[in-house]
Formats: sequence, C-alpha cells, structure tokens
Amino acid sequence: MNRIRAFDRWLTAAVTALLVIAFVIMLGLAALQVFLRFFFHTGIIWGDVAARNLVIWVGFFGAYLATRENKQFRIDVLTRFFSPRLRLWLAVGTDLFAAVVCGFLTSASFTFVKIGIDPESTAFLHIPQAVVAMIVPIGFGLLMVQFLIRMLENIVAATSVKIPEGEA
Repeated sequence: MNRIRAFDRWLTAAVTALLVIAFVIMLGLAALQVFLRFFFHTGIIWGDVAARNLVIWVGFFGAYLATRENKQFRIDVLTRFFSPRLRLWLAVGTDLFAAVVCGFLTSASFTFVKIGIDPESTAFLHIPQAVVAMIVPIGFGLLMVQFLIRMLENIVAATSVKIPEGEA
C-alpha cells in the first residue's frame, strides 16, 4: 500500500503542476487578448481557441484533484445512518462503479480521438486537433486511477476498522 500511496503522491504532484501551468497560460492568454483588443483593436488569432481548449484541460486536472480529496459530487443521504464499516464498503462499491464507468469513458473517448478526428486537422499553432483532444481519454484515465486508489484504501480501512461491542 505504501507504493500505491507514493505513486498517488507523485501523480498528484504532476497533475497539480500541469494544472498550474495550464491555468497560468489560459489566464495569461485571456488577459493578453483583452489588453490587445482594448488598446490595439487586434488580438492573437489562435488565442481564443487555445484558451477554450485549456479550459477543458484545467477542468479535467481539477476533477482529478477534487476526486483525490473526495470533494466530487455525490449523493449520500442515507450513508450517515450506516455503521462506519458499512459506509466504507459502500464507498468501495461506488468507487469501483465510478472506476468502471471512467474506464469505459476512457476507452470510448480514445476511440473517438483515434477515428473520429481528422488526423490532418489542427487546433492552433499547427498542433494537431487529436493531441489537444487527448485530454479527454487522459482525464478519464486519471479519474479511473484515482477511484481505484481510493477503492483500495477503503478496502484496507474497512478490513481494519474495529467494531465496538454490540455493533457486530
């Protein structure tokens, strides 16, 4: 489990760095576009397209970090009435379900990028559209990994939770 946690910390550091870089570039491009349009009545031709695509990258990186911190959307109306062990096992089930869904979405989005996007099309600055769109399968893959890590952590926690007298 220590290796998994070390991998998780390394992956989180990498995603955080990429998030910061993408966000700074996105914000810088948007500010530069506003400045150029206001004072010089011009702009960077590819600036809006790049900023729009960076929003998607920032969104997936942010979703990964939210999932890691267990801050994603969830409905937990009934779970507060369950025992701690049962809550952990329910978390294992929901994390497994989320990982499977993210796995399917990773596969489907990779297939779309591979066969649904013209290999000759470019997004901006001669960067192929397929490269820009790869954030979708990468993002869902990152989410899948995070759900699997959380599932393993919950299994370890559920098997080590001490049950108080009379609750078995």
